[in-house]
Amino acid sequence: MAALIFLSFFIAVGLGVVLVAMRGGPRGVRETLERGRVKRLHAGEFAVVALIVIFGFAVPVVVLLSDQASAGPGGTKLKADVQRGRVLFNQKCATCHTLNDANAVGRVGPNLDVLAPTEGLTLSAIREGRARGTGQMPAQLLDGQDAKDVAAYIAQVAGR
Repeated sequence: MAALIFLSFFIAVGLGVVLVAMRGGPRGVRETLERGRVKRLHAGEFAVVALIVIFGFAVPVVVLLSDQASAGPGGTKLKADVQRGRVLFNQKCATCHTLNDANAVGRVGPNLDVLAPTEGLTLSAIREGRARGTGQMPAQLLDGQDAKDVAAYIAQVAGR
């Protein structure tokens, strides 16, 4: 709702600026007001107003109302289990790992966009843990279906 109010404010401001410009700028508006009568919108002015409303209001509303939560990179729709994997990744893994799709910028674990691990490698890392010098991933951070969902999510989005 806040985004809609924010958007409406800027549409109104933009529409006002366009209409003032179409009336000949501030001088043209002032002369019209001094004459005491306001001219009607011409067909061209009406078309511009209609385009501003369509592209400045209708298109963003359609985007806001669409289901963005299920979309992965490039607008790819994610299945329910992969969406759940995204949520679990953000809760358990994002503090250590970097993954663009999850907006995670962890510095302790490897960058999963660069590594792009397979589902099997991710499941192994979750089950057994990892240690390579500077950091350590605890074993069994997730288990069962949770681990599978996170592994499927990482395999689908890492490096894309």
